[in-house]
This record gives sequence, structure tokens and C-alpha cells, in this order.
Amino acid sequence: MSEPTSPNLIATNISQRFGHTQALEDVSVSFMPGEVHALMGENGAGKSTLGKVLAGLHAQNTGTVVINGRELIPGSLDDAFHAGIRIVHQELAQCPNLSVAENLCLHDMPKKGFTVDFAEMERRAAKLVHQLDPSIDVTKPLGYLSPGRRQICQIAASLDRDDKGNMIAKVIVFDEPTSSLSISEASVLMDITRDLAKQGLTIIYVSHRMSEIFTCCDRVTILRDGKFVATNVVSEIDEPTLVEQMIGRKIETLESRNNGSNHSVETRALKAELGGDHPAPDHTVAPRLTIRSVNSPGKLVDCSLDLYPGEVLGIGGLVGAGRSELFDAIFNIDTRAKGSITVDGQEILGKGIRAAIDAGVGLGYVPEDRRIQGLFFNLGIDENIIAPIMHKIAGFGGLRRRKEELSTVEKRIARFLIKTASLSNTTPGELSGGNQQKLLIARWMTQKTKVLLLDEPTRGIDVGTKSEIYKLIREAADEGLSILLVSSEMPELLALSDRILVMGDGEIKGELTGDEMTQINILTLATSEEKHVTI
Repeated sequence: MSEPTSPNLIATNISQRFGHTQALEDVSVSFMPGEVHALMGENGAGKSTLGKVLAGLHAQNTGTVVINGRELIPGSLDDAFHAGIRIVHQELAQCPNLSVAENLCLHDMPKKGFTVDFAEMERRAAKLVHQLDPSIDVTKPLGYLSPGRRQICQIAASLDRDDKGNMIAKVIVFDEPTSSLSISEASVLMDITRDLAKQGLTIIYVSHRMSEIFTCCDRVTILRDGKFVATNVVSEIDEPTLVEQMIGRKIETLESRNNGSNHSVETRALKAELGGDHPAPDHTVAPRLTIRSVNSPGKLVDCSLDLYPGEVLGIGGLVGAGRSELFDAIFNIDTRAKGSITVDGQEILGKGIRAAIDAGVGLGYVPEDRRIQGLFFNLGIDENIIAPIMHKIAGFGGLRRRKEELSTVEKRIARFLIKTASLSNTTPGELSGGNQQKLLIARWMTQKTKVLLLDEPTRGIDVGTKSEIYKLIREAADEGLSILLVSSEMPELLALSDRILVMGDGEIKGELTGDEMTQINILTLATSEEKHVTI
């Protein structure tokens, strides 16, 4: 950070209530030009809410936001935008049916007479997005891109410049910007973030990834339960202290020391928190899930695997490797997939989603994008949980049996520690990101589920909620549930998995077990052009 002068953005006594939920309470924070200022806290701490207040998406109940001496109109997105405040949302807020170029220029379409100047639009969009990923074709529909590349496009949209090449934005709020990015993409983004700060911009950086905070940020403000806790200079604080400020207690595993393992400190800490190494699943019994020669045009190439009862089988690889596409084939979302997929010997490929669930196969799927693919935001918490089994609970003629429904919902909310003001009057949009994710997991992680597909299960989740979800995953596996796990967070993948298959270009490149399960081996396989490489 350049030598600070005075704050250019000041939030004073900000309070925000949503119904019965006090999201922010008397929060005051100031931000300097030329700094990367992190906002941290558990899910529900108020980080995203504060970012949205600053960007004019929420009208605070009390308090003021002042930028460069001018007080912003509460809840005015236009006022904040014209004042130079941009926000990059954690959840993708885009038009998938439009091209990448159209998405990036929606706020300012270039004109040629009375028509859109498509050539100029594509040139402008390419200049923005190719800062992050030169391989993205801005003329193609955005919906064809993976979630990771769609996030890159959303980030690029905030980097607009005037005719002289000057950055228009003065403040950019990044809300979990790397949550769906690969390691290399995240590294590029952090380099760009630092470069933007050097140009005098204020970057407000919301992230749960500790490594990003210590690599990228100058100062960090901690929120807890909607209240201000502290602002620290990053170079003057360590990770255990930061975590203690976030959750109000110490996490013992963060004090773990090197035990001679090849794993990173984070991986060893997670393993210790989960009770150390678990007994290897029994591979002498019949596999629970069997996949043979599954292909899908442009997505999957000759994929085969076995998943055993009580096993967590990790799927590693970079963004775009085909991991989510494999899950779509298993869950019958990809109707073009061909081959064989069986659960307990019963063929499910091509049978449809409902058929697999109703036939007693017990297939569950927690997708990567909970907002677009997972939750029903117009339904209550109760209906979101029981959606797959509502018809089974119903009585004669399909009449709903509310007593039985609520009994099921209450048990799952208690087990998964979901914080909600109401079962039926609260919608998923009123929950924090962490509680949304637990809600989705609660839908599928039941006694009747035999195979559970988890795609980035802790994306955008704070350290405390991650710990809860890790334990739920491990306990479910110990009780016999078979789990396929996709995760871009290496410590998570290594700590939770019994084995790891690595994918690249739609293929399964190889398998890692035991001491072979290391970050360097995963990346070596992921970037190899050969299949089934032996490490």
C-alpha cells in the first residue's frame, strides 16, 4: 500500500436489519486509497451486507456512507456507481443467454448510429476480460463457460476505463472473488488486485481464504454477528489471532505442528481436527457406484471409476477439467452422456433424475452453484429441505401432511445447525451463504442416500462453518455413505479424501492413494497430456 493520507471511503454507524435478523449493528469502517482492505468474519457476520450497503444495493437503516467527501444516497445503486463504486458478487449475477461481450457492456452499450456497435463492444470486452484469461472468446454465450470462467468475466466487468485509459472505478468490492477459480486463476486475480491498488484504487476484499488475506491484503477488518470487532494491519497479525477474532474462540488445530507428513500445515490441521487418519474403506466388497466408459460430446472422455461404501473419493483437477460435468452425467442432468453408471448394480444412466431417486438408488447432488442449480429461492426453508421426498410424505391424492413434513425439517435443521428465523416463512435468500450451503446438504445427506455428490461443498464458507461441514462429511462416510467430492481447495481435498482421482480435459488422468496424495502430484496429473500417469 502506498503511504496513506486520509480515507476516501468512510462508513459510519451502519445498521441494517432484515425482518428479525440484525445483519449489521453500528458498524464504522474507513478505507484508504491504494490499499487492499479485507473484510473477514464467519458466514452471517455481515461482510457481504456491508459491501452491498457501500455499493448502494441495500439502504441502511441508520448511518452514512461518504466517498471523497460526498454522502451517498442510501440504497441508490446508480449514485454509488457514478461515484465510482463497483461490486463483484460472490454469486454470479449475469445473463447466460447473452454473449460475454454483451454481459460486460450491458451498462454502456457502444452505439453506431441507432444500432449497437458489436465490433466495438467485442473489442472493449476483450480488452477487459483478457487481462484475466486470454482464452475466453467474448463472442460466445456466457452460459457456455464454466462457473470459474464466468466469475472471471464478472470480475473483468468492474475494470472499465475511460477514453484516456484511466480507471473509472474508485472503489471495487470483491465478494469472494476466487471462490470458483483455480489456483493459477486466483494467483492472476491477486496480482491484478495488487496492481489496481497501486493505481490508487480502494479494493475491499471479502474472502475466507487465509492465504489470500496474507498474500494480497494490507489491512483486515473483522466483523462478528454484525458488529465491528477490530481492524488490523495484516503484517502485524498472525492467522491464529485472526481466527480467534473471527469466531470468538481458539481453534486448536491451527496450532498443529509439523509431524513429518508431506502434507501442508492446513491439511495436517484438518486431518487432526477430523480425528486423524481414518480406516481405509473395504475394497473387497462390491462397489456402491460403478462408472464405465462414460463419454459426453465436448465434456467427458471414457471415464471409469469405482466408489465403495463408506469411502470419500476426491476428484481433483483445475477449473474446466470436467469434474462438474462428470457429476452432471451421474445425476442424469447431462442427457447426452453415454456409457454405464450403476448404483448397487442398478443402471441409472439415461433413466432421469426422478427415476434414480425414486427407485431407491439414493442419489444426492450438492452442485457447485447453489444459487442457480441448487436452492429454490421462492420456496421456504422447509420445502427446500423436503423437495426430493415431498411426494413420498404426502397422503392420499397427493395432499401434503404438514405435521410429518415439519417433523422431518426440524430434525435436519437441528442436525445441520442451520440458523433460520422460521421454517416456512424464511426463504434461502434471507440466510447467510454458510447456512444456504448447509440447507442444501441437509436436503440430500439422509439415511436413505447411498451416494452423495459434493461439488465444492464449502465454496464461500467461513472457517467455522467449514469445520462443521467437514465433520458432517466424515461422520456420514464413517456411517457407510459413499461420497464423491470435488474441491478446488487442496487442504480440503487431501484431508477429506480416502483416494483421489485427477481429471483434465474431460478425462480421468490417474489415481493417487496414501502418501502419493500431495498437492504437487495432483497438479502434475492435472496438467499432464497423458492419461493414467504413474507418479
